[in-house]
Amino acid sequence: MLYREAPDPEAFVTPPTPPFLPPVRTFFQCPPVFELGAHRLDVALMGVPYDAGAMTAFIRSGTSRGPDAVRDQAVFAYRGGRYDGPGEPGEACAGWFDVEERRVYLEGAHLGDVGDVPITGGDTHLNLDRITAAAETLAATDAVVAAVGGDHSISFPVGRGMSRYEQIDIVHFDAHPDFTDVIGGSRYTHGSNLRRLSELPFVRNISMVGIRNCAKEVYDEARERGIEIVTSKDLVTGDPAEVIRRTVPPSENLYVSIDSDVLDGALVPGTTLPEPFGIDYRTLRTALAEVAGKGRVRGFDLVEMTDLDGGVGSARVAAWVLAHFISTIVEAER
Repeated sequence: MLYREAPDPEAFVTPPTPPFLPPVRTFFQCPPVFELGAHRLDVALMGVPYDAGAMTAFIRSGTSRGPDAVRDQAVFAYRGGRYDGPGEPGEACAGWFDVEERRVYLEGAHLGDVGDVPITGGDTHLNLDRITAAAETLAATDAVVAAVGGDHSISFPVGRGMSRYEQIDIVHFDAHPDFTDVIGGSRYTHGSNLRRLSELPFVRNISMVGIRNCAKEVYDEARERGIEIVTSKDLVTGDPAEVIRRTVPPSENLYVSIDSDVLDGALVPGTTLPEPFGIDYRTLRTALAEVAGKGRVRGFDLVEMTDLDGGVGSARVAAWVLAHFISTIVEAER
């Protein structure tokens, strides 16, 4: 394991490497956070513009642009529909109206964008440790840690940052298992992140959801380790809420990892490896809502989106996923 102990907080914030680079614009126009602890946060959003885990020999990259691509999507305005700049630090959300559900979400909730984890090119170990330390810093405030990537390799260091919890269960939404031990000589790719998470001593149960492209040996090894595997066909041909109720065990603490390619490739053309025959948006929303009812979501990541399609597809869909899942998490905690 690369990361062995919690960093000295004072050393971590010493220039020239601050814990977060302040956001130029924020997710959903929520308030920027310049000083952790100055205001209560229900959800702390951070960008992780890291794509060195992508296997670029045969898979396109560009996910380092994902956080800002999602920030650019005006899915809802934090200030009650007003798109006149971000909220003030400490300001509660005025709520956003979901016309399909005919209800207001996030009213009175405190969301904050802490900015991006600073990434240094060419140093995998440093970057993974830095991402973990950032996640630990946010988790220590008792806020839900919401990490927006970035390729899927970031889920390992972000999930590792949940170590303050004695046990945590992982639900992994993906078209691919990401459970291969070593790929191209590396143990820290976006195809091995779940394998690395499974090795953490505080990780208990793991569930894979939405899988549809998986090597037999990887499938067999995951099942031998007790990992529940739900395919995209299971969700599409059945009742997604019932499938999640039956396959994902109840939990005290949850970490949820969402790869945008769990959706059908036509919905997310900008993801790094779009696959056909995936699930639709409403199925994902239903499944995520059911997962949020299984236990307290302490953290999650949303990864593998880029601005390669101009943001009109993948990044906008990702912003909707982010908005709906955060709404569900906050409602479950009330």
